[in-house]
Amino acid sequence: MKPIIGVTMQPAKGTQQINNRYITSILEADGIPLCIPNNTPIDDVLSRLDGLLVIGGDDIHPKFFNEDPLPGLGHVDVARDNSDIAVVHAAIKHMLPLLAICRGEQILNIALGGTLYQDIPRQLPQAIQHKQAADRVTQIHSVNIVRETKLSTIVEAESIMTNSFHHQSVKDVASTLTISATTNDHVIEAIEHPNHPFCIGVQWHPEELNDEASKRLFTAFVNACH
Repeated sequence: MKPIIGVTMQPAKGTQQINNRYITSILEADGIPLCIPNNTPIDDVLSRLDGLLVIGGDDIHPKFFNEDPLPGLGHVDVARDNSDIAVVHAAIKHMLPLLAICRGEQILNIALGGTLYQDIPRQLPQAIQHKQAADRVTQIHSVNIVRETKLSTIVEAESIMTNSFHHQSVKDVASTLTISATTNDHVIEAIEHPNHPFCIGVQWHPEELNDEASKRLFTAFVNACH
């Protein structure tokens, strides 16, 4: 049977939404996506899932890494933050394969005790552009893959081109995670849990891309969910 993969959602003005590309990327990799609304008791659905995908979205409240809000912080939703953190904890506890994208990567780091840059332009003024104006399928900058990581084994490359739609990023990496990719300005672009069967967070949006590295990432994730 094809693996069933729980996918988080984005609350918006009384609705819950998800970009269709998350769904089609799982389907194309031969998985079955199951959308999980925010605040669903995750323990009640875990037995039905073979993996979890944490999607992108708005900023994360800085209280989760013991900071006050800085200028540049965008819209936050504490209920969603709590829901996504619970999903990550469940995946780690039950050894479920976990793929975390953009905000999802940041949630992964926060859930395990790491911190964030609240706004790259203000806190890292030397950084390159990380929030592109180009459309979502445009690969805007390169990402350097750390050797001998799970990510490097999957993409089989030392550098790939990615899209970029974030102004927050991982700052202090949680003690149980390792860095698996950075940009040339040293912003962290991917993290992973070396002692988990499949736990990878990426800062870009591979679901929007049609390149070989993105296909390999989703295929590896869905295969891990079998």
